[in-house]
Amino acid sequence: MKKLITIIFICMLIMIMTIPVVKASSTYTIELEVTKNEKEETFELYMLLPESYITYAINKAGMDIEYVGAETLIQNEIPFIDVDKSKVQDETYSENGIEYVQILLEPNANNLYTFEIIADYPEMDMKLRVKNDEKDYIMHIDNFKIENDVCQIEYDYDNDKIKQPTKIVINFGTLLLIIILIMIIIIAIISKVKTKE
Repeated sequence: MKKLITIIFICMLIMIMTIPVVKASSTYTIELEVTKNEKEETFELYMLLPESYITYAINKAGMDIEYVGAETLIQNEIPFIDVDKSKVQDETYSENGIEYVQILLEPNANNLYTFEIIADYPEMDMKLRVKNDEKDYIMHIDNFKIENDVCQIEYDYDNDKIKQPTKIVINFGTLLLIIILIMIIIIAIISKVKTKE
């Protein structure tokens, strides 16, 4: 019986020691999936970066560049903003007196639209814009959560609704308690069988 308890204890120690260590990342990814486009309408999707984000990236890189709208990204290589210059739009977008540079996003092989954001930028004031002849919808994502360096977003095209995918999450503490409970039940069953013998 003591051997069994020792083996279970050693297994639990190994499980605790193999918990992955989460490293701080320099960027996180905004990942958008378009759902419910029943008529399969074509549209363009833009990442809108505010002036404050671009100047933050410039300062973080230690560069001496003056912000001049879209030309800032077109004319300069800013280390923390990795964009295809041909996707940067000449026309900026303005909302509440704030200017946003528009960057056209293309879907990847998984039909997701992605963009890298500086992880230590203190705001979530970038936006996404869906545009075609019928609609011009701005997505505000300032209250969205980032998990494992990814901010997942689902955009319901037909109803112009955005949300984060719902996930059932079991935290490590709960999982550990379930494993301990199962082990206690197994030990109780084994000891009951041994006492009958």
